[in-house]
Amino acid sequence: MIEYSTGLEKIIRKRINQGCDYLGTLRTLYGADPRKVWDIFKRFRQDSSEKIGLTNSYPEFPEPHPAYSQWRLTQKSAKNILEKLVGKNYRSICFLGCPILGIEFQKTHDKRSILLDIDKTILEYAKKFTEILQYDVNEKTPIKLRNRFQCTIIDPPWYYDDVKLFIKRATELTKIGGSIYSSLPRLLTKPSILEERLDFQKWLSDSKIILAELNPIVEYEVPPFEYMAYKDIPAFSGEPWRIGDWIKIKKLENSFIKLNIKESQVNWIEYTFDDKRVFLREKQKEVSGELKLSSLYDDGSLVLKTVSKRSPLVPKIDIWTSRNAVLHIDSGFRTVKTMLDCLNKKDKKIVREKGIDKIRELISI
Repeated sequence: MIEYSTGLEKIIRKRINQGCDYLGTLRTLYGADPRKVWDIFKRFRQDSSEKIGLTNSYPEFPEPHPAYSQWRLTQKSAKNILEKLVGKNYRSICFLGCPILGIEFQKTHDKRSILLDIDKTILEYAKKFTEILQYDVNEKTPIKLRNRFQCTIIDPPWYYDDVKLFIKRATELTKIGGSIYSSLPRLLTKPSILEERLDFQKWLSDSKIILAELNPIVEYEVPPFEYMAYKDIPAFSGEPWRIGDWIKIKKLENSFIKLNIKESQVNWIEYTFDDKRVFLREKQKEVSGELKLSSLYDDGSLVLKTVSKRSPLVPKIDIWTSRNAVLHIDSGFRTVKTMLDCLNKKDKKIVREKGIDKIRELISI
């Protein structure tokens, strides 16, 4: 089997020979990481595309946040998926972790559905259109919703454990004989993806689930946190590039899927400043001492240069904005919380507090 980096370089050189620029190359690489692609691409061709800046096709929604791995479907992709869904004429539908689809579906179709999501802020908006329930997939499926739906739609984060967990929850929500739809990362998303896809097919079969359809129709917008993470790449313009597969699977019988599920989850305290969302990691134990904040990078950079939640830097993040700006709190959590509370209320009493400039700088990014 060809080694991942070698195979990726081979495909990139082929695209360059065909006349593709960086973005054109990236779009055809089945989800490969933009930074890895650029590191190879720039060795063979120079390219610097004009930045289009931050874009948002859903300005009425709260800004997507990296802590929740919130990539949003392009409007065209969402429309294509919903058109296929409506043609199936399901009588009961559950949208799990895919608020764009759940909200847009209920806006235009008079059918009963429910949206389950972890993000209480987006649920506040969604409740104008559909039934909602705040729900974390790491928790047990509510008994009242088990085996209730003819169809469940999910859009999980593209990590293998997360994909399987979302499918497990979807099977618990769906009636026997019902259908489950899900996005799936494509074949160059990461070095381990081929092994994962092969294992995935076996796992589905062992779980009494059949893969019935697969179509490459999923396309995502570049969220602000991704744009900021890759902004230093000269040719990363901010145009949509991330494409995935859309699968349909059938639940054949009531099977119990065993998975090792995380018991402890991070709790975030949320603030909003203009359109930016700022998450503060809740700490049970306060580190004594005066306020001390630190960057995760030696050069003092505040912007996280990755969108992967598997990065070793992620557990060190204590303040995280929807523009991917991050800080670690060495000590003084309560002081930071007080500062954010006051800034949120536009309280001028903290103007001269030590450390407030660093907090303001983070929020301004």
